Amino acid sequence: MSTPKRVRGSADTGTPRRPRIAAIGGITILLALGAAAALLPLWPALRLSVDGEHLGHLPLAEGERFTIAYVHSIDHLPIEENIEVREDTLVVDSTRLRQFGAGMGHIPGEGNGRADGEWWVIEDMERDIGPEVAIRVGAPSVDHRVRTPDAEVRLSPCLATRRVLIEPVRATALQLLFDHDPQPECD
Repeated sequence: MSTPKRVRGSADTGTPRRPRIAAIGGITILLALGAAAALLPLWPALRLSVDGEHLGHLPLAEGERFTIAYVHSIDHLPIEENIEVREDTLVVDSTRLRQFGAGMGHIPGEGNGRADGEWWVIEDMERDIGPEVAIRVGAPSVDHRVRTPDAEVRLSPCLATRRVLIEPVRATALQLLFDHDPQPECD
C-alpha cells in the first residue's frame, strides 16, 4: 500500500492556501492606496509661479491664512495683508499697517479698524479677490514676502520686477514632499 502524497496547502499540512493569497491581496491594496495618496492631488497648498514658471508649493490647509508682507515704497513702513483660502478662492481677511500711506487705509464699509500697539489693524474685511493673486515684486528694499504658518518665502532679493502668481491648489503628497521649498534662487 502506498502512502498518500502530501500536497502543499492541503488540510493535512495545516497551511491553508487562502490566507496567503489574502495577505498578498491585502499588501497589494495597501500599496495601491499608498500610490494613490502619493499621486492624487488631495492636499491643500499654495502654488507659487514666476512669470508663468513653477516655483514651488507651500502646504496650507483650507481656512488657514497666509500673509503677503512688504515695506511700502513711499512711506517705507511695513504692511501685512492676511489672506484666507476659502473653497479655492482667496479672501483678504485683514490688513496690518503702521500708518495710512498712499493707497492704504480703511475703506468705509469694508472691515473694522482698531489700534494694536504701533500697528493699525483692519479686520473682518471679507474682500474676495478671486482664485489667485499676482504680485509685481518690489526692489530688495520693499522686501516682498509670502508667509504661511510654517514657512516664509522672500521674493524681493531675487525676483525684483518679476510677476509672482499665488494660487490655492490641491497638491500631491510627492509635490509637497519634494517641491515644498519655493525659495527663489538668485542667478
